[in-house]
Amino acid sequence: MGDERLRELGGELRAMRTAAGLSGRKMAHRAGVPQATVSRVENGQRVDTPATVEKLVNALPIAPEVADELRTRIRDAYAASADRRVDAGVSLKPDGPRQWERGTAPVREFHSAMVPRALRSPEYFRATGLPESPLAQPAPGSTRTFRCVVTEGALRTWPGSGTVMPGQLDRILEADNLSSLHLGVIPWSVPLPVVPPHGFTVFGDEAVVVETYTAVMTLTEPGAVASYRDAYARLEEAAITGEPMRELLLQIRRDLAEFAG
Repeated sequence: MGDERLRELGGELRAMRTAAGLSGRKMAHRAGVPQATVSRVENGQRVDTPATVEKLVNALPIAPEVADELRTRIRDAYAASADRRVDAGVSLKPDGPRQWERGTAPVREFHSAMVPRALRSPEYFRATGLPESPLAQPAPGSTRTFRCVVTEGALRTWPGSGTVMPGQLDRILEADNLSSLHLGVIPWSVPLPVVPPHGFTVFGDEAVVVETYTAVMTLTEPGAVASYRDAYARLEEAAITGEPMRELLLQIRRDLAEFAG
């Protein structure tokens, strides 16, 4: 219940900010908080204390009685979600993601530091030192749908000497022709609407798999899954697709050839 209230309040704060003509950056400046905090609150995610959220309320040009009501609701929502177990709906078991990766639920994947798992080549996996993923990849005739968003920065971050990247970029370009895959790239020139601190894969409405440096977490708590789905949707809106995306991928490939000499 507390998480639902946080998402509802986040949506209301975003609507009020937009109605006031404030960008996320301007809102953060007025409130004296990082821009990432504005994104987290508006996506219904908990921050350190309700007082931080109240700073956003104070930064809005709204009537005092409206602000007072929001502050009360914020404190109530944080109190309602404070007693949730930190590990509720979280699994660190190595085989935890397997049932989702080998299932048929639609896949939504975002990465800002690496190529999405669904698109990595065997050579890329070896170059990064990561074990190959059991996640099925887009293929002709596949009935499973894949939606992937990756930042330009991730595609320009080359493991090792970068010798695997021409083949990896070719693999991405080829996969873009598949009807089961919707691919988007967020260029450097486009501001991120939200800034996830890690890559993630959403499986339908049921689970999220998060890769960390030392482990893979599986999240199944409905509120957490909904937050990641919402974050993915906003990131996908910022991505370019189709021919502009392919032109960018080809430019990255040309740049690699130039740097590699």
